[in-house]
Parts: sequence; structure tokens; C-alpha cells
Amino acid sequence: MPDKVLIDTSVWVDFFRKKESLVSARVREYLKLNQVCYAGPILVELYQGAKTQREIEILDQLFDTISYVDLTKAHYHHAGRVSQKAAREGKVFSTIDVILAVLARDADLSLFSLDRHFQDIAPYCALSLIEL
Repeated sequence: MPDKVLIDTSVWVDFFRKKESLVSARVREYLKLNQVCYAGPILVELYQGAKTQREIEILDQLFDTISYVDLTKAHYHHAGRVSQKAAREGKVFSTIDVILAVLARDADLSLFSLDRHFQDIAPYCALSLIEL
């Protein structure tokens, strides 16, 4: 089991929509073990998708109880180099996905995502992905 897990937006969406899914069970396990963390882009995407004041309050509570991981200038530089290398090989990835992948890698976190793009990014930055 990983020490800390960066949970991507796709997993949070599944967690909130499908309370009895395999994904939700895994997230609850990580939450119980205090292994969950988040980063700014994930926070922004989740707030962007909130439809009601109650959903915003739930997100506020969530972000108050889990660890935040800062993005630094070094992460952006590393993400730029990863993106450049991939582009030279004909692969173009979402900027946010590359930033999150690099953050997870550099902070020694496992990344839990339902977004298959991370499997394509992983070889470019030795990313540790969590599979169901």
C-alpha cells in the first residue's frame, strides 16, 4: 500500500457520484489511513464542477481534512521537459495532466486516476500509478 496518494479529479468525481463503487471503497480506505493528498489543479477542477452550495461545502470539508501538496517552480520546469520530450516523440498530453504526473513523481506519491492518459505519461517520468 502506498504511503501517500494523489487522487485525481476523475477519481473524486466517481467517489462522489457512485458511493458503492470499487473506486469509492478504495478512496474511503485511503482516507481512513490518512494517505490522501491533493494539489491546486484538482481543487480548481472539483470546485468548477460543483453545482450547489452543498457540494461546495462538502469540498470545503474534504480539503480541510486532507494534505495539500504545493507545486513549485521546479515542478513546472520538470513538466516542461517531460512535455518537450514526449512531443519530440509525437505524444502531446494535457498540460495539467503532465504537471500532476510530475508532482506525484517528484513528491514520491502514487497517483490514483481513472484517466488513461496517465498510463501514456508514466514512461516519461517514472510515475507510480494505482490500478484497481
